[in-house]
Amino acid sequence: GGGKRRRRRREGEEEWGGAGRKQERRALMVAFAVALLMGTAVYFRIWARQSTDPSFTVDDREELRRQFERANLEAMDESAEWRMKYDTEFAKNKQMQDELLKAKASLSASTKRFSLLKKDNEVLKRQIQIMKQQCNCTVTSNLTQE
Repeated sequence: GGGKRRRRRREGEEEWGGAGRKQERRALMVAFAVALLMGTAVYFRIWARQSTDPSFTVDDREELRRQFERANLEAMDESAEWRMKYDTEFAKNKQMQDELLKAKASLSASTKRFSLLKKDNEVLKRQIQIMKQQCNCTVTSNLTQE
């Protein structure tokens, strides 16, 4: 009984973990693709300006490089912030799932206990009924003998 329950719980945890990892991988791949596209766009912008504009100086290139680095750092900061938010929500979700499993286990145990108490109550009611009948019989027989 307990082994099956543990096995089912582990399978469920693997499913939750697997789905979370799959979504996480998908989100990381999308972020990587966006970063790659942005990098490519910046590269082509620099290449286009250099090839079409002969007045594009070394200082202009340096300024463009600094702007790119600043944008890259801002993107990394924002990515880290979103990752922290994701990790926080993931931890909350896991805690809620654990609490839900505990509540379900507790409810199951309480339901079983309630069922046993109902059965005990029925048995006791039958015993009381039998005792009442026996008591009534002895009282009536004593009355008739006198």
